[in-house]
Amino acid sequence: MKINLRTVLLLVGVSLIVSGPYALAHTDVTAEQARELIDSTDDLIVIDVREPSEYSDTGGHIPGALNYPWNSGVLQALYEELPTDGLVLVVCASGSRSNRAANFLDSMGFSMVFDMLGGMGAWIWETETGDEADSKYGGGTGEPNDPYQIATAEDLILLGETPEDYDKHFILTTDIDLDPNLPDRKIFDKAVIASEHTFDDPESFGGTSFSGHFDGNGYVISNLQIQGSRYLGLFGRLEIGAVISNLGLEAVDVNGTDCYIGGLVGYNLGSEIDECYSSGSINGGSETGGLAGYNSSNGSIRSSYSNSMVRAEWSDVGGLVGLNFGSIWSSHSTSTVSGASSFYVGGLVGSNYGNITESYSTGTVTGYGRVGGLIGGNLVGPPLGRNVGSKYDSSITACYSTSTVIGDNWYVGGLVGENEGLVTASYSTGIVSGDLFVGGLVGNNRGSIVISFWDTEISGQTTSAGGIGKTTSEMQTANAFLEAGWDFVGETENGTEDIWSICEGTNYPRFVWQIPAGDFVCPDGITIDDFLFFLEYWLDDNCDLSNGYCQGTDFDQSGTVDVNDLEIFIEDWPAER
Repeated sequence: MKINLRTVLLLVGVSLIVSGPYALAHTDVTAEQARELIDSTDDLIVIDVREPSEYSDTGGHIPGALNYPWNSGVLQALYEELPTDGLVLVVCASGSRSNRAANFLDSMGFSMVFDMLGGMGAWIWETETGDEADSKYGGGTGEPNDPYQIATAEDLILLGETPEDYDKHFILTTDIDLDPNLPDRKIFDKAVIASEHTFDDPESFGGTSFSGHFDGNGYVISNLQIQGSRYLGLFGRLEIGAVISNLGLEAVDVNGTDCYIGGLVGYNLGSEIDECYSSGSINGGSETGGLAGYNSSNGSIRSSYSNSMVRAEWSDVGGLVGLNFGSIWSSHSTSTVSGASSFYVGGLVGSNYGNITESYSTGTVTGYGRVGGLIGGNLVGPPLGRNVGSKYDSSITACYSTSTVIGDNWYVGGLVGENEGLVTASYSTGIVSGDLFVGGLVGNNRGSIVISFWDTEISGQTTSAGGIGKTTSEMQTANAFLEAGWDFVGETENGTEDIWSICEGTNYPRFVWQIPAGDFVCPDGITIDDFLFFLEYWLDDNCDLSNGYCQGTDFDQSGTVDVNDLEIFIEDWPAER
């Protein structure tokens, strides 16, 4: 490794003398000084924060410079790829973006950052040029360690139009608004990505499935509008092995006349969907869900949710998923779900042949028959009219529903409309009404229901095809569930997974994963009582694993409850307060 320490120390020293003791950590250098750094230091990393079109234009870039655009958010998304303990030189066109980027790297703990004053306009030495035609999307190569960067609506639409890239890796670098009233936007008549183009065979998908990785990076795609037939959503069809993560969809409006309709994906053949959500309006014929229309036996959905208006004409309509054969866990729906003439209507899933664990639903669910607050039908199969083989081991484990359930005909339940599978350690509390075979927990049962309960007072139902009815007071007492073997936080006799928690007398059991970090004490929700609890541990410097890091108040587990923990607490404080 070649480093000219004299050059580095001189530049840092000059910066400190000129800027004073309150200067930011990075060092401003002229183009001449930057060139000396490059020539004298082997391990210097040059970061060009201009957009790809600028980086690749005829003016070129410094030889060996890496392109991490600032305006489109690439540097902010991918800075962790860079070594924090090395030397970094940041450049842009004139010096404005590089200064912001250098400040950002300072704040992220980079130890030695240089900002080239005057940008590439002051650079008079050798440059490299790139063919802009070879630069796809917002940058990147599509490889796992260098994903294609989706920075604009045009990039997203281009991805949809490029099936040969469907097996590549992508990362969203900013929020994208697909409002059709904006320039170069439209109302789509098919899915944006992996859409169906041919309709020769009604039993098969006439397009190319997406099999790559799409990392939403915590950003949001909003105002997607689709008017089409089937396989509709941001993705039409996801292949086995695909991964969709950390992506939000807001104010979507998806309308299909046929099957496989969802906000995120119409048909999930086998992808992992992780920490994604959707909100808006979803309308279809069948297999319609707020997030996914269809989730196959190879598909999994984790830590995801939907808050949408979901409606279908015929069957299999759910707040999160229409028809499920796969795995769903730690997910929820607050959607309003309706199917006036539909069968198998559920607050979370319409029809389930798979496994659903530690998930819940709220809202209102309305349907014709086989209507449930959580699941319309928990079935063992095969589905009518489908050649999908033998029976399935469908299960619902540690789930609940508070949905209001309204059925116009038969098999209506607070948790499940019709059950053929296994229901374990679950409950429902919502109002339930219907015509025939109506139950507080389950409308019709040909399966097994174990240690599961419903609220006889709130539901308005004193009977059920399965489960145990309890009063509201009993349902808001831990002992009722502990005696049945439910695994609660703070006890080990029923297990150590700490699935459930309860604020006795004020609420029903809820999942530990639902509780925000700053919600220390009852009642549920972060209130002034939680703040007072936090203050009891202020500046306590004896926080460790043995005391739960001061009962959770040492959020960053630094050993002391300090200002960093206060900032984290404030971030969780509800906006309306």
